[in-house]
Amino acid sequence: MRFDDIWVAGTGGTLGERVPVERAVASGDYSAEAARSTGQVSVSMSRQAPPEMAVAAGRRAVKTAEDTGAHVGPDTFHLHSHSHFQGVDMWPAACWIAGELLGTDLRGMPMSVQAASNGSLASLEIAANTLTARPELPSALITVADRFAPPADRWYLSPGMVFGDGAAAAVLTRNSGLLRLRSLVSETDAALEGLSRGDEPFRSAPQPGADMRGRTRAFLAHSGLSLKDVRRRSAERTHSVVTRACDEAGVPLEDLDWFVTPFVGRALHQDSFLRPFDGFTPRNTLLELGLATGHLGPADGLYALHHLVRDDLIAPGASVLVLGTGMGFTFSAAVLTREDTTCAR
Repeated sequence: MRFDDIWVAGTGGTLGERVPVERAVASGDYSAEAARSTGQVSVSMSRQAPPEMAVAAGRRAVKTAEDTGAHVGPDTFHLHSHSHFQGVDMWPAACWIAGELLGTDLRGMPMSVQAASNGSLASLEIAANTLTARPELPSALITVADRFAPPADRWYLSPGMVFGDGAAAAVLTRNSGLLRLRSLVSETDAALEGLSRGDEPFRSAPQPGADMRGRTRAFLAHSGLSLKDVRRRSAERTHSVVTRACDEAGVPLEDLDWFVTPFVGRALHQDSFLRPFDGFTPRNTLLELGLATGHLGPADGLYALHHLVRDDLIAPGASVLVLGTGMGFTFSAAVLTREDTTCAR
């Protein structure tokens, strides 16, 4: 979908301690072979619960937005996205986060967005559509946060990447801001949903330490789809959402200044996000940032935007494509442009 008047007015982000991968290799938690394959240098590990990180990121996003003239308050629409445990069972984390950031007497309902690792763009899409449909809303606040502490095995949770802890936030408004959202497109290939379910039965209670690799092996063994089929279907969807987003934004793929993908290892980055575009070499990526932080679950996309804004890496007139994928299997792409003359920090 094309957007004509949706802007990112503020961003925020927070990480844990960046722990060198060598420590995990030395302790036996991660193999030297896997480290060489992914190219992972370090991984973010936090002692804070995800909602605490979300509040820290949100405060920075709100302050930045307010400094640029945006209104953020009790009537702001709030979404929180995560893919993992938020610190308390059967608890609406979004309401607590909104209370910390927007006040306790709210004129709307904070909501959680469950889109696995595609939470940044799923939330961005919902928030942008909501602001477009409801002109009485002054702004939207998005927070995303996850922590992959034990019993989750951040090192082997999913092939080709290491999972890091972190949070990000963004405030969306109309009329002006730091970045203009030009388009956002999403697609789903539900035939690949079983990659994250395998052949496990439905249970009456959570089972700690999910074996995601085992689920993938079971899916490939019984689904009738080969690994080659999975890669082909994923490549087709990736190509489709990126091409559609660029077309709707009026920005050709080759003219993009930044091509931002999920924070995965080198091999997976090449195979999943560059291979679908034969002959395309991005001008700039954030691959090295991801190799320092790890895959931040749903926070990758918004943390990437925060990093670009905070470090003043987007030149006036420049364009950014943010690509997101998530178990299910969903694919999204958004194109944003910087149209002002200065990029506020």
